[in-house]
Amino acid sequence: MVFHRPSSIPHPTIWHRFTARGTKLRVQDMTEEQVEPAVQLLVKYFMQDEPPCKYIGIQKYPSAQAHLEKLWRDTIKDKLSIVCVEDKPGSPVIGVNVLTVVSKDDKEEPFQTDDKIWAKLFGAVDCVSRGADIFTHYGVEDYLTAFGLVVDPAWRGCGIGKEILLARKPICKALGIKVTATVFTAAASQAVAQKAGFQDIFTITYEDLAGKGFVFPGIEEDTKHSKLMALVIL
Repeated sequence: MVFHRPSSIPHPTIWHRFTARGTKLRVQDMTEEQVEPAVQLLVKYFMQDEPPCKYIGIQKYPSAQAHLEKLWRDTIKDKLSIVCVEDKPGSPVIGVNVLTVVSKDDKEEPFQTDDKIWAKLFGAVDCVSRGADIFTHYGVEDYLTAFGLVVDPAWRGCGIGKEILLARKPICKALGIKVTATVFTAAASQAVAQKAGFQDIFTITYEDLAGKGFVFPGIEEDTKHSKLMALVIL
């Protein structure tokens, strides 16, 4: 089953408001006008900073970059992805989370690609995501997940990542979804997720991932584990 955003939920909706550095900010649905700046923020900083991307050197591999960008653009079409902006008209995008819903009835399609770099990057995430069956673990038919979270470096260090994750609560409630689960690949994002209330469901070391063929040279200097983490919506 392909997810479709219910027409009963207005788009765009503002899901969360907060203050950081004395500035009022909001987390809202990504509008058509915000798609390109949001994708470019992901391309520039997620590809640069996310540990597997960083240590495999994705910026040297245009084909792998194209695969990842296509994943983001295709997922954004679900109209669930969110951005963080200043709480005033015309504000630039300072944070992005690419969201979608996974359903138990989705057709199972094994991940396959001829691109060796993309095979390692997405294959590692796919491997970790299969470390636990979210549907069985929580007794649910669907859950909210993500394919990338990034905050502009100029705004890092003031809790924006946590606030973006907290916006998933009202989104899930509006969708009637009880769980959100995501693979967090970096120690920093894992710590932020924990502060937002996410719990570890499955953990694997990058050493063990390397043993499965997912090698990211030097990554353990930065991050020891990849984790599937989940938050129950009460």
